[in-house]
Amino acid sequence: MKPLLLSLLAGLLVMGLGAWTAPARAPKPDPDPVAGNPAAAVRVIVYQDLECPDCARWHGVFLSQIIPRFGAHVAFVFRDYPLPQHLWSFNAAVIARYFDSKQMKIGMAWRDYCFTHQDELTPDNLIDEAARWAKPYGITRAELEQVFANPELFAQVQADQRRGDSDHVQHTPTVLLNGVEAQTPEQLEQMLEQALAARG
Repeated sequence: MKPLLLSLLAGLLVMGLGAWTAPARAPKPDPDPVAGNPAAAVRVIVYQDLECPDCARWHGVFLSQIIPRFGAHVAFVFRDYPLPQHLWSFNAAVIARYFDSKQMKIGMAWRDYCFTHQDELTPDNLIDEAARWAKPYGITRAELEQVFANPELFAQVQADQRRGDSDHVQHTPTVLLNGVEAQTPEQLEQMLEQALAARG
């Protein structure tokens, strides 16, 4: 009887383990700014340079047209990809990361400001402009002067650049949906329509 009992218990244990599955993990929050619906399965990845005129044009269309239309069902993930030929975009992205650490909406608003004031920003006045812009948020110039001593902020921007390299980014903006690049805002809208229709 004892061997039979042990065999039955072992069988029940195996059946129990076979039926058990680990609880699903919540998706890891994206460290980059996300507009629209952060939980959406359809995700657009945007590699951008804050000094890039084409990025500024795309950004305006995102804010005025694409996000209002698709934002309820799509996550728009914005990643930093400052180009080496631009003189202040890397530092502006580092500042944006600091603002993100305060509140993501502050970082996004700073990016908006950079895109709409590209002609006014220079390497020499970037800190002054950032300090003036951030004052209403209670962020001091002394804080901003310490930003560039923070290696973590640099690492965040560089991590985006490495991801861009892995995604074969050759220019900015690079706008990807399921790994496929949209060349124009109109094409992105068509791609999103198809992606959402396919999901029912």
